[in-house]
Amino acid sequence: MTTTPELPPPGVQSAEDRCQISRQLIIHAREELAVGSRLQAGEKAWGAVVQPMKAIAEQRGWPHQSHRDVREVLSQVALEYGFDYDQIEAMSQAYWIGHENFYENKYSTESLTAMIDRVEDVAPYLIELTTAQPRPFTITSNVQLRRLRRLTGNDRLEIGDTSPVGFSRNHPLP
Repeated sequence: MTTTPELPPPGVQSAEDRCQISRQLIIHAREELAVGSRLQAGEKAWGAVVQPMKAIAEQRGWPHQSHRDVREVLSQVALEYGFDYDQIEAMSQAYWIGHENFYENKYSTESLTAMIDRVEDVAPYLIELTTAQPRPFTITSNVQLRRLRRLTGNDRLEIGDTSPVGFSRNHPLP
């Protein structure tokens, strides 16, 4: 049996605390599934994806309190770091299968197992990104423009604008 990492104390969490919570949630997702708790298993897997994204958002000064905020952080980080299809699919399934199943109870144990497998594959990469420097990013579409205006609070951004720090509000420009 896998040893569950210690849960950090309550309150504002550091990036490492959020990574520890993510690792813990993956273990809990497997444990919940093993005892037949499909609702909890899916929600735990979704949480394992969300925690590193919240750490990245905090480091960049981006909002991350709502589902919309987290989805926009996920989208921006995926673009910035060039996530592949499997990585994007893992995060998408964590939401659409794991999180949605918590409310709707519509996915089978097999579907949840496959989703948790994908989350288990992508989570270490997401955790690794919490210590990575933001990458340069150029706004090339209206979708990106709206997302970055919302994340940064900067309504003066335009298509074609470039940031060497991924439009982070907290990382100093080189």
